[in-house]
Amino acid sequence: MSLTNIALFGANGQVGRSILKALVDCKKQHFNVLVVTSPSAPEPYGADKENVTWKTMDLFNTSRQEMAQTLKGIDAVVSALNGPVLEAQIPIQDGAADAGVKRFIPSEFGMHTIYRRPNDDKGYLHPLWDAKEKLNERAVRHSAINEGKMTYTMIGCGDFYDQERENVWCPWTQKDVDEYTLHVIGDPDAPADWTNIEDFGLYITACLLEPEKTANAYLNFSSDTKSQREIADLLKKHTNKPVKLEIISLDVLHEVWDDPEKAPEELKNKSAFPVDFWMTVKGLQGSGRMFRPKGQNHNDMFPDVEDTTFDKYLKQRFQK
Repeated sequence: MSLTNIALFGANGQVGRSILKALVDCKKQHFNVLVVTSPSAPEPYGADKENVTWKTMDLFNTSRQEMAQTLKGIDAVVSALNGPVLEAQIPIQDGAADAGVKRFIPSEFGMHTIYRRPNDDKGYLHPLWDAKEKLNERAVRHSAINEGKMTYTMIGCGDFYDQERENVWCPWTQKDVDEYTLHVIGDPDAPADWTNIEDFGLYITACLLEPEKTANAYLNFSSDTKSQREIADLLKKHTNKPVKLEIISLDVLHEVWDDPEKAPEELKNKSAFPVDFWMTVKGLQGSGRMFRPKGQNHNDMFPDVEDTTFDKYLKQRFQK
């Protein structure tokens, strides 16, 4: 089975851009890429390339029939959607099934970890993660998959560490500062999985290059596993600037889970994500629960995909 004609949704997002770039620049195989964006979205990367077709659609008001017509002749659909438009994955996959699409890659791209608080025998999943979980459950149980007409590849990863828009979440991405502060909730020595966004785009492309190997598979990719203290040491080494670890008690996370307004003022409105989500991720990292155990990362499936470690990333970013 060959997957040559690819439809990509969400190409203007930070993850979608990396996927599109990897597909367009792939040397091992020629991909024809249909990029579908909203009418108000700017021109995506590679829109001028001969192997890229750009189409705009209002995903909130596109019928299953219209989607099927758009995806006619497509071999694989990759969704990099996020936020409210994520619900559009339902008509996208339905239309893909009607169009005879062979592979569906839903917008997983994370690690959904259960939050637990003291003296509470229940576990909780943050609403942003739960929204993806619901769609993931539907995606892999789609009738076209059950009938063997379509396959899926579910791909998870670590925390994306090179989000340049996130000054607080990823402070090491900033250059024009005199010093750095890493906000740590819990244990600064707890290991966590981290993923480089460009690495991830290459990994998804590798999955499409070997479709038999990745059919109906749950895979995970991590570029590095490091504690916040190890990251601070590397940042100090490569920038020669002061690096501060601001340790926040897990008790603060438990308060913010109940009431986001209780978040420290310096952390409010500093991210594209809600502050309670940001703090939940950092708290789970500081609890040692945001790294996958041995055997649950699958980097070794595609050894040609390079792991950009923190050391390599910081060296490249701050080299004189």
